[in-house]
Amino acid sequence: MNKISMMKKVSILSSLFIAIIVLSVSCKKHDDPPPPDPSDNLAIDSLVATKKTVVTWEETFITVYARGNNLQYKWTANHGSMLGEDSVTVDYYACESCIGYNTIQCTVTNEYGSVSDTVMIQVNP
Repeated sequence: MNKISMMKKVSILSSLFIAIIVLSVSCKKHDDPPPPDPSDNLAIDSLVATKKTVVTWEETFITVYARGNNLQYKWTANHGSMLGEDSVTVDYYACESCIGYNTIQCTVTNEYGSVSDTVMIQVNP
């Protein structure tokens, strides 16, 4: 084989390989539906805490301002405790082992899907 025909074969094989990769990536199905666009049907406008910096055992109230009908609320935190985890406002407090920045998340759900947002609370000793 001469150099030119060898280069053509390498070029064709390279092009074929790239085409296979592009097609396999673009044809993959995505299991998770895309998040809904914020609208009047379902949206979180803001999460507001009465205090973003607290000392241990001091409480802060966090309220979600959301739009939509038939809204359901679920609150979670990486540290600390909450009261009212299925309501618009949650009472959050943290003990000595929660010192530092804590992430509190609210997920709002209705027939249009789910949206969530987070707020950071700093807990000092």
